[in-house]
Amino acid sequence: MSIEIEAVRRFRDLSVLVVGDAMLDSYYLGSATRLSPEGPVPVVKGTACRHLPGGAANTSANVASLGAQVRLLAVVGEDHQSEILRNELARRGVDVTALMVSRDRPTTTKLRILADERFMARFDQEEDSDLDRETESRLIEAFSRLFQQSDVVIVSDYTKGVVTSGFVASLGSLNRNQGKLVVVDSKDLPRRSFRNVSVVTPNHLEAQRACRAFLGPSATDADPRDLEQLGNLLLEQIGTRWVMMTLGADGVLLFEREKRPERILPRRVRAGDPVGAGDTFTAALALGLGARLGIGSAARVAVEAAGIAVGKPLTATVTQQELLQRLSLREGLDGRESLSERMEEYRVLGKRIVFTNGAFDCLHSGHVAFLREARSLGDLLVVGVNSDESLRRSTGRYPLIPEGERLSLIAALDPVDHAVLFDEDEPSNLIREVRPHLHVKGGDYREVDLPEREAVREVGGEVVILPLVEQRSSRGRKLVRPARRGARVQTG
Repeated sequence: MSIEIEAVRRFRDLSVLVVGDAMLDSYYLGSATRLSPEGPVPVVKGTACRHLPGGAANTSANVASLGAQVRLLAVVGEDHQSEILRNELARRGVDVTALMVSRDRPTTTKLRILADERFMARFDQEEDSDLDRETESRLIEAFSRLFQQSDVVIVSDYTKGVVTSGFVASLGSLNRNQGKLVVVDSKDLPRRSFRNVSVVTPNHLEAQRACRAFLGPSATDADPRDLEQLGNLLLEQIGTRWVMMTLGADGVLLFEREKRPERILPRRVRAGDPVGAGDTFTAALALGLGARLGIGSAARVAVEAAGIAVGKPLTATVTQQELLQRLSLREGLDGRESLSERMEEYRVLGKRIVFTNGAFDCLHSGHVAFLREARSLGDLLVVGVNSDESLRRSTGRYPLIPEGERLSLIAALDPVDHAVLFDEDEPSNLIREVRPHLHVKGGDYREVDLPEREAVREVGGEVVILPLVEQRSSRGRKLVRPARRGARVQTG
């Protein structure tokens, strides 16, 4: 499997502390067919009401849905909104035992009204002044204790008063030796002097404000050289190890000391709702770094996670399985050019490569058992998945499940290390690229049935036929679970 997929599966081993401004995102949904007689405004007939975690609470919810353990340290009001927020967070697996209550502040709430999926109005209830001294002191005391218990710390600063100067100073002191991974997502970097943090994640407008520069409201229209100068200036001002400048649909720019900036482009996503996608990006970036990915790989994982969130309505979270499938699809669609190089690296390390292929149009337990058995014959398993067009040519019809979904499902399975699409009628060309030690097929095949047997012989491999017990295969015969170890069939 790719290093990104392997790292995402390690998210479950991480303990994360999120501290910052927790919010409740409320949505009133309905339809509007007439204007009010009381004024020239639409009358929205309500059909649903949704309450979702927002701000630091949304970051926490994303950390939990991506598979890690997470605790939220924030301040809420003594009101009904705080109870709703607690319940929504707890239901999503977030530890809310560190939530603090202030009688002098309301729970920050953003109420959005949508009619026929169109944004009509937003009503905010908030107090954005800094915490009072007593509450700030309690928060810093709790933070100092929880800091030591966490693998990763995320600061989610929406400038609603929780991330005070005193808190920032305490953070800098606790992490003076920068032993802890600290990711900061702040809407107003100049407002606080962050020190001894690992990475900051401003969007291009926040970066402009931080450096007192103006390049325009759109990153697309900005001169790339100006954006690079802006990021390098921010890197020097904050003294952080990395700056990750998010550019919306244009991806992100990664800045690292003594290295050229790197742009990481997202894949195209269907139009959706960008609300909260920055929280998803920050959560996935922090977890990627915590799972020991390099900064570039962690950024790619974060971009993919944010892309999933943008494609969802309202304030959304992304699950670990969704991210694994998206990364698997990216690897399968984009990775064939480098597949030969990857396989050569494995061979140099003495790894035994197993290959199989199929349509996997109706994935079932028999397929999983077959792939698990195939994987046990070597050190890694590469699976070729027929494209839609190759299946149409061989069967006269398109598959029930599109190629992207079939590829994602196969690549996300534990026994599978690499999955790749192939568009040919049979996998001979792919076998020549992979050069497997073993080519494994199910027991409904015989060697003479395999048009790719000559390609297996060319690369010095062997064919292994795994016997199958009864179940229904995608070829229409009863099979598919391996009953025992398969016999090798000589191809030379």
